[in-house]
Amino acid sequence: MRRLPLLALLAAFVLPSLPASADAPADPPQVIVVGAPGLRWSDVNERDTPTLARLQRAGASGVLSVKTAAPVDCAADGWLTLGAGNRVVAAGRHGRRCPAAFPSTSTLPEQVRRNADRREGAKPGLLADVLARAGRCVRAGGPGAALGAAQSDGDLGPGPERPDLVGNANDAVLSGCDVALVQATPVGSEARAFGARAVDASVAAVDEERPAGSTLIVVGLSEAPGDHDPHLHVALAVGPGFRPGALTSASTRRAPYVQLVDVAPTVLARLGLPAPDAMVGEPWRSTGSVPTLAQLRDEDAKAVAQREATVPFFVVVLAIELVLLVVAIWRRWWRTTELVALAGTCAVGASYLANLVPWWRSGLPVAALLAVAAVVTAAMTAGCLLGRGLLARAGLACALVAAVLVADLLTGAHLQMSSVAGYSPLVAGRFAGIGNVAFGVFEAAVLLAAASTRSATVAALAGLAVIVDGAPQWGSDVGGVLALVPAFTLLVLLLGGRTISIGRLGLAGLAGAAVVASFGIADHARPAAQQTHLGRFVGQVLDGTAGGVLQRKAEANVNLLFHSVVTALLPLVVAAVVVVFLRPPPPLRRVFERSPAWRAGLLAVATATGLGFVVNDSGAAVAALAIVVAVPATIAVLARHARESPAAG
Repeated sequence: MRRLPLLALLAAFVLPSLPASADAPADPPQVIVVGAPGLRWSDVNERDTPTLARLQRAGASGVLSVKTAAPVDCAADGWLTLGAGNRVVAAGRHGRRCPAAFPSTSTLPEQVRRNADRREGAKPGLLADVLARAGRCVRAGGPGAALGAAQSDGDLGPGPERPDLVGNANDAVLSGCDVALVQATPVGSEARAFGARAVDASVAAVDEERPAGSTLIVVGLSEAPGDHDPHLHVALAVGPGFRPGALTSASTRRAPYVQLVDVAPTVLARLGLPAPDAMVGEPWRSTGSVPTLAQLRDEDAKAVAQREATVPFFVVVLAIELVLLVVAIWRRWWRTTELVALAGTCAVGASYLANLVPWWRSGLPVAALLAVAAVVTAAMTAGCLLGRGLLARAGLACALVAAVLVADLLTGAHLQMSSVAGYSPLVAGRFAGIGNVAFGVFEAAVLLAAASTRSATVAALAGLAVIVDGAPQWGSDVGGVLALVPAFTLLVLLLGGRTISIGRLGLAGLAGAAVVASFGIADHARPAAQQTHLGRFVGQVLDGTAGGVLQRKAEANVNLLFHSVVTALLPLVVAAVVVVFLRPPPPLRRVFERSPAWRAGLLAVATATGLGFVVNDSGAAVAALAIVVAVPATIAVLARHARESPAAG
């Protein structure tokens, strides 16, 4: 009898260490991701999608940029991008509309090779690779979800694909692994309400079955089959770490915007695993108050309107400006010429201020934008008339444009978001700070404004411009600082009558690099979740991956230059401007003789534009917008000179 207590004690130690039987319940998932191609916030309402509406109020929600590496962001690209934490294009060409079929998971090695050739640094299957190395796994329901759940060698591990479970969630998917990916019904342009109701039913089933303490993520991860126009999509997270509020991430630094590339790092963060360097996204987090459905829908409407309005806006504005200038110059109406040229310079600044008015909600958004911009342009032009002297009015126009951008950067760069001269969340090149398009406007405006003022204030303007453009909390612009410091140095030397030498310009370039390095090192010292791309670039330099980043930027610059007929003509426009500058016609030569400061300002603009073209990944935009500002400002100076010197005119 005395042996029984000893046997019981031995059993208490041994039995817990024995392997579980085959009938033991599988571990529940900690993170569940439901992907619904095409799902937008305009599809969500209390009547048709009650579960999504309820979760939106109870969790963290935002608008999702689904930008992949493909020309059209289709479901296969989306699932592969989700699994890579980086932008991916599915191997094999597809047209301008998204197909319904998915490549097999056996193509993952080929997907890896194709995307490695693109030098994006993306590795399809990386999420599953990281989970496998950590002893975790991911299970998928549906062939698209399987692309996101497969490892880079095509292995699905212990979570086999269940193509019969598209749009469904049961124990076959929601068990056995730490992560579950559920493929929901796509919401296409045809029968959108039916598709949205089907997605809502899938999410309701998942929400009912998911274990307590798990995280549910819902994403409209791509465009739907048959669609081709880009939109912002649903992003929703419910569970630990996601209190009711707006979604954001370090990759956007702006609520309620998040990216598809953020999903994999978010999944890993919920499991306590670090994201590898090849994942360019950042974990989601909740901030602020819960956005309303109307606010989320409005963000998509604004982004779509900006995409449709950008080219018409500039075509109409430049066409009107050109016609008026040709007529006024032909008739020698120099006062009219000056007013039109000043308005042409101010119009770019007015395009930012127009975003203070919700023009995108109009039934005719382009007309509404032009009307608002016309009113603001008229007000800015009237302010320029206060100037006296040859350069005063043109300098005031440039100063007003630069002041708009400085004020915008200091207050969060809200005017640039979805602005025709700003950046687009659909393109997803930048969500905060100053973009390349706005930098082209800013550098031309601030340099010409500095050239038209007193020499004593140029250094102060230079310091302000460089700090606002480069500081991580404001402009966060690497290329801008590298361009502005040498340009301002050249301007100071020219205005002071100093000798220009290669050595001095080289030192100015080194000074720009030192300023960028100081901003980057300070940013890199902050926690990873708070770093901008300045700090992350310092990290890439330290780990040896910065070379690939710079190469991709250079390739993107060249690709943008030959993206369309308009951009391909830009080198010819630049060449024409250079020829006119180097061999100026008599009126311009007389302006340069009377006011060498304007010639110095144009030389500084040319320097900043050239450097901006080289060091940015969309340098063609820098040159184009610098010309849009500098040319009409110069015409205004010419007209002013003709008015003051009729014989010379």
